[in-house]
Amino acid sequence: MNQETALEKAFAIVAIGGNAKGEAYEALTAAEEGRLDEAEEGLGRAERDLLEAHNIQTEFIQRAAAGEEVPLSMIFVHAQDHLMCALEAQSLISHMVGLTRRIDALERRVAELEEGSDE
Repeated sequence: MNQETALEKAFAIVAIGGNAKGEAYEALTAAEEGRLDEAEEGLGRAERDLLEAHNIQTEFIQRAAAGEEVPLSMIFVHAQDHLMCALEAQSLISHMVGLTRRIDALERRVAELEEGSDE
């Protein structure tokens, strides 16, 4: 892999990882606003983006493991950091959306019980 190709792929990881992180945070906002189905869709888009970025990362690893000279740069290090942060954000936000869904169900149940006690 030449330096130019490595840089292009590293920038792709940054861009795709950034998109994924943005999708995850948009999903969190949707969940906070009660749009839980939309939040799940956003997390799905983030997951697809992360898989794409991970596949690019895997190519670097496979080439290096095969003994090919893979040029590394600060851009690549930045890409790895960016991807790791996006993966972590997506994972945590996914759990937060799940918790928000549980809270929503509990709040609905409490409201049902309170309505029943008024009768």
